[in-house]
Amino acid sequence: MKNLLKTLTLISILALTSCSNEETTDNGSENDQAITEMEQTPLAANDVADNVVINGGTKNVGVPPTPNEAISLDVSSSSSTAFLGEGFDIEITSDAVVVGAYLQFKSNDGVVSDSYYDIDLNSNAAGKASRNSFDFSRKLLKSVSKEENDTTLDVDFNTNIAPGTFCYVICVYDGEGNISAPSEVCVTVEAWGGNSSLVANWELTKEENITPDETFVFEVGEPDCNEATLSCDGAQQSVSFELCSTQDYGIMEIRSDGTFSLDFKGTEEDYDFNTATSTCEVAIEELEYRVQINGNWAYVNDENRLTLVGYSFLTLDFGETQEEFYSGGNGELVYDGLAQIDGNTLLITERYASFSDDIIDSSYNYYFEK
Repeated sequence: MKNLLKTLTLISILALTSCSNEETTDNGSENDQAITEMEQTPLAANDVADNVVINGGTKNVGVPPTPNEAISLDVSSSSSTAFLGEGFDIEITSDAVVVGAYLQFKSNDGVVSDSYYDIDLNSNAAGKASRNSFDFSRKLLKSVSKEENDTTLDVDFNTNIAPGTFCYVICVYDGEGNISAPSEVCVTVEAWGGNSSLVANWELTKEENITPDETFVFEVGEPDCNEATLSCDGAQQSVSFELCSTQDYGIMEIRSDGTFSLDFKGTEEDYDFNTATSTCEVAIEELEYRVQINGNWAYVNDENRLTLVGYSFLTLDFGETQEEFYSGGNGELVYDGLAQIDGNTLLITERYASFSDDIIDSSYNYYFEK
């Protein structure tokens, strides 16, 4: 086609294309800056207090009861990020069996709200959906594990809360009336979207499982196989075989309007254990899985942190199809972690503890190209 165009025409087209790309980039940067400025806007404490939705919470005028500080409170694991229409979670750890919490809001200039919430933690937990995360490596939703003594307090927003910043002060109490010392956490309400460089159709190319001892690499479209040996016929014989799994594709579309979609599909091989042990023959069956998720995304630039909140889920789990929908305020956490862009490559990293001591010493890297 290049040979069919006159040189002048080609130069004109290239010039127009260059200007168009520059304008798109500039518009994206301007939008990113506008979102950043919105997120830095201080929110009035009473405005926040009047527009939160807290299951199990009773709103009272005045200040919370004076604490005797006889029990402890640790909220250091709580996130400093909240999301439009969703709110935020407070991770509570105490040396006591806590049954309730007092929550009061505070603006950045130190002004506290005229009211506070007395929250029944059991009612709060009963009123929310189970938190899930998305395991890119296996393409399925999995429950997030929690320590036995930890409690998560769920605070939702209605649609009147805009992007901005505020703080909250929290105390917890036990069944004997002991009240912890107050703890303060400041929060940024993130707007959906936030980084125009992420807006693209991203295709998964490979995965890396990095452990302290070894790194495993899995290419999309290439079978990942493991050999196995099974004792059979009363353990007098054994049969060897190979099971493979293949990631057919993984597509993540991130849009400029703050929405996203995920579509992951693959196959895994399995066999019937009882039949194999009795006959010494392994009949391998290929099973297909697929996950499609739609929702909203946000990006915290100074942390390189991507958050995906899902509202519709369609899963094909080895022959069984399930469809789920969630309303605003009840979205499922799909991913919340490190995401770094380098040119046309997006690297998403999940860190996890590979041993029982809960030390984060391993990671899973997912490489996407646009």
